Amino acid sequence: MAKKQVRDSAYYEDRPKREHPSIYADLKTGKHQTVTEAAIAAGLKTVRTRLQELKNAWSKASATERDDFVQWLVGLGVTMPSVPAASTSGSLTLIASNRKLSPSASKRIEDIMSKRHLKVGDVMAEMGFRKLNASLGRALHRGDRLQPDVITALQKWLAANSSI
Repeated sequence: MAKKQVRDSAYYEDRPKREHPSIYADLKTGKHQTVTEAAIAAGLKTVRTRLQELKNAWSKASATERDDFVQWLVGLGVTMPSVPAASTSGSLTLIASNRKLSPSASKRIEDIMSKRHLKVGDVMAEMGFRKLNASLGRALHRGDRLQPDVITALQKWLAANSSI
C-alpha cells in the first residue's frame, strides 16, 4: 500500500515554489501573510465556508458544549425544530446524532441485551451482519461512529424489541 501523502505547511510551500513562482515570490515578499493564503491564491486549497467551520466545531464539541450552544441560540430568540426524544419503551426515533449513538439509545440497547442475555455479536447477527462485526460494540463502549446501514438496522432491531 502506498504511503499517504503528507499535506503539511512544507508541502503547500513547496508546490507554489515549483508550480507558481510568482505566488511564491509574493509569499516571500510578504504579499501573502501565510503559506495557506499563498496556497489558496495558487488554487491548491479552498477557503472553508462558515458552515464548514460550524459543522467541524459541532462535531468536536462535547454534549455539554452543544447543549450550551443550543441554549445560547434559544436565548437569541432562534426557534429550534422539535426533535422527537427517545422513549424508554423502545420506540426510538432519534438513536444517533452525527452517526454516534445517543446516550438513551445506548442505554436502551444495553437494557435489551441484558434482559435477553445477548452479546454484541448476537445483536449484530440478529440485524443481519456478521457476528464478528465489532462496529456496534465500539459504538457502545468507545463512542465510535456507525455506518448508516447499521443505524437503520439498529432502528429496526430496537422497534422489533420494543416490548422488552
